[in-house]
Amino acid sequence: MYRLKIMGVYKMVTMSIFMEGPCTMNSWTVYIKEFGKIEEASIRPAPLTLFIGDNNSGKSYIMTLIYGLWTVDFIADNFHFPEHSQVYESCLKISEKLIKQCTKNLKLTYTLHGKELLLFQQLINELFSENKKLFLKKLFNKKMDIEELRIEFPSTASFCFEIGMEKSFDEETSYRIMGNNYGWGLTGADRKPDHKLAERQLACMLQRMLQWDTVRPVYFPTARTGFLLTYKELTRSALHERFSVGENAKNLLTKPTTDFLMSLSSIEADHYYRRCPEILSFIEQHIISGHVSVSAYPVDVKYQPAETEESLPMYVASSVVTEVVPLLLFLQHRSLLGAIMIEEPEISLHPQLQWEMARVLIRLMNKGMPVIVTTHSDIILQHINNMIKAEQMHQKDRFFEETGYEKEDLLAKGQVTVYQFEEQKNGKTHLTKLPCGDDGFEAMTFYNTLKKLNEQIDLIEHEREQ
Repeated sequence: MYRLKIMGVYKMVTMSIFMEGPCTMNSWTVYIKEFGKIEEASIRPAPLTLFIGDNNSGKSYIMTLIYGLWTVDFIADNFHFPEHSQVYESCLKISEKLIKQCTKNLKLTYTLHGKELLLFQQLINELFSENKKLFLKKLFNKKMDIEELRIEFPSTASFCFEIGMEKSFDEETSYRIMGNNYGWGLTGADRKPDHKLAERQLACMLQRMLQWDTVRPVYFPTARTGFLLTYKELTRSALHERFSVGENAKNLLTKPTTDFLMSLSSIEADHYYRRCPEILSFIEQHIISGHVSVSAYPVDVKYQPAETEESLPMYVASSVVTEVVPLLLFLQHRSLLGAIMIEEPEISLHPQLQWEMARVLIRLMNKGMPVIVTTHSDIILQHINNMIKAEQMHQKDRFFEETGYEKEDLLAKGQVTVYQFEEQKNGKTHLTKLPCGDDGFEAMTFYNTLKKLNEQIDLIEHEREQ
């Protein structure tokens, strides 16, 4: 469970807004239409979500879009609020009412559900409808079109906000709101300050609804080896372009990739949190067969193979190490870590190591971190199927003893969703949410290829027998 704190100062008053992190029951469904190659689709992230299917079919586009929805900042990203909308006015009145009630009571709890939740949902969709080009431009770093982008929450969803006020020694007539890693200093403007505060409180509430329990998602792009070896230079370039003015920016990286590089460059040796130590140890022992360390000055990442005393710089380490090290670094040196989003976690991994990586993904999910991956690995999917079946076993202890698995390796059918991306004859992509039975998922995108290979084997063997 996470909570978001938003602080504002106005007339010697500091307002704090806390929201208890919503559980998975509050996760939204995103509906899209005519987005890149994708004609139409609806996606609801699960605790573990897999995107599988054809190359160049839009899997990374969708994962980037979800990252954007989880990290959007309506104020900092300069979203235009539909001020003449009745829905906006109704939601703003709710926000203003909360501020007035909080002024009187100093502390209150507000639960958003039912008809009021539908109002907030409608406002979110109006915001994206009016600002979708701006949203996509900031996210993909290029002009893109989408015919429809719509969010829908479950009918049973509810969000609980805790609002409190404290006295402040600041006597200035300005106030400040902090939230979602951004701060806004507000002074005299066209509207009354109370109206401004209500709008910013409203924006933060909407953002928190979209985030559910993923306050700080991390997106691990493909080409992680290249980024790890060159991130310092790439970060300097990205920073320069991010703060450049005009249409001549040459930074060709998407927002999640830029954010990944910025976070990678901010890792410091003395910021050592070692989240999920048992998962870190598992990765070091079963995947990279060694230990990764970060030196202080200058900041440098080194790899020490198991049973040796020599530390190697990343540029001479194997691709297995350099592909996996970014995940290790974030688990070691990030104090807060929300969703884990990985493009093709199987890159450079032997089938045995793909199997081990599948165990890591499930264990991360069981630690409360939502996981989304794009993958072409039938091994990862097969392991997930095996763990779904194992979770239904009556004699789990015996299974654990014989296989070495543990409770955190298992997952239930309701915890995982698989979407299959298939390119159609017209060049468009069709998305299918695969059904999950007691035996897991049947992915035809893998089965059909293996079937063709087996047919060729039969032909070759038949010729040899003649």
